[in-house]
Amino acid sequence: MKKNLFFTFVFVISISVFAEQWPLEKCIDYALKHSKTIRSHIETIVADSAKIIQAKSVFYPNLSAGANASTSGTPFDNASDPAGVISMRLSSGITLFDGRKNTNRLSIAEASLRQNKFFLDVSQRDIVSQTARNYISVLYATETLKNADDAVLLSQKQIEYQQALSEVGKATPLALTKSNAQLSKNKHLETVAQNNLNSAILQIKQLLELDQNVNFEIVYPETDFDEIAYLVNLSADSIYNNKFDAEKFAAQLSVEIAQISFLIAKAGKIPTLSANASISTDFSSRASQGLNRQKPQNTGEQLTNNLSPSVGLSLNIPIVDNRVTKSSIITAQSNLNKAEISLEATQQNVRFQIEQLIADIKAASARFSSASEQFLSETENMQMIEEMYKLGNVTVIDYASQQNNFLSAQSELTQAKYSLMLSQKLLEIYLEY
Repeated sequence: MKKNLFFTFVFVISISVFAEQWPLEKCIDYALKHSKTIRSHIETIVADSAKIIQAKSVFYPNLSAGANASTSGTPFDNASDPAGVISMRLSSGITLFDGRKNTNRLSIAEASLRQNKFFLDVSQRDIVSQTARNYISVLYATETLKNADDAVLLSQKQIEYQQALSEVGKATPLALTKSNAQLSKNKHLETVAQNNLNSAILQIKQLLELDQNVNFEIVYPETDFDEIAYLVNLSADSIYNNKFDAEKFAAQLSVEIAQISFLIAKAGKIPTLSANASISTDFSSRASQGLNRQKPQNTGEQLTNNLSPSVGLSLNIPIVDNRVTKSSIITAQSNLNKAEISLEATQQNVRFQIEQLIADIKAASARFSSASEQFLSETENMQMIEEMYKLGNVTVIDYASQQNNFLSAQSELTQAKYSLMLSQKLLEIYLEY
């Protein structure tokens, strides 16, 4: 008994997990959290932060220590013992002047970090937009399937009515044939709608990297018509001039990085001045044994007596570098020109994108309004013709024609509704990110 209860409990738990609802906000959060693209951008930002630390390190003195051990002897003199020598050195250096190359490299590292953060924002916006597209595709496919199911039920009721008339001799074989043909057509559309829904669910599961066995249960979002009216009245100019756009700023940073790289290339002609200091010492086994007619010295005495400090300045003046600097300047100038061209193209693309979003929501709003009026009209016509059909005042061909008009208006309204929902969501996402 306990075993049966245990398996029942596990089954209920598994069903509740697989029947979990997936509203759009949850899908977006899940997509952002599990996106490999986002994770890759985050790792790039981490690496850029490390590059900034590395670029800053050149402004501080370095410190290094070294030791060397060697042995020597006279192979032809058996009376001579090999001599061991150990030397140690501690040195430090710092660049005093390099034509601001190190400063500019630090600026490039900082600009690259900011740029990759902008790229992260763009990737997040793209993933959110794609998730919204796929989710609304599921909503549209779901309602389309419901409409197809209703059309099949309507055709079945029509056949039942024709069969009842046929039993009393008031229906012609042609009328029944027409009704059966309409039912077959609607069943075909129902099958197509079911396949489209399965495909839409598969696509969003693949986007979210969900297991295909998960029962993906959607949640219909509420439509805010006041928000739609506000978005429809926005202008492309106001958005372009006032909205922060990560793509534009990333392109501007590319120009800034190219400008700094050009300065670094030009600095290849400038001398470099650095300071260095060191201290070294050594001891030898020959000296500790009093060889070479010297007084024996222990290790401590040798290390103290052999201390050799030094301080100096180093000036490096480039004279001939086989046109390396000149080639670097030409390449940097070309990269700067390409970055400026890319900035112009990005600004133009952003402008076109905003204009398209505004145009889409205006067109979708107008289409939805027109489709609503058409559907209302066809619904009234359908109700009227059904009453006339029951009284025998309308032929089956006229009834089938009006039914097709009604279903066409219903399909157009469904398309218009979700087209408007998608346009609204994409514009909201753009304004948010």
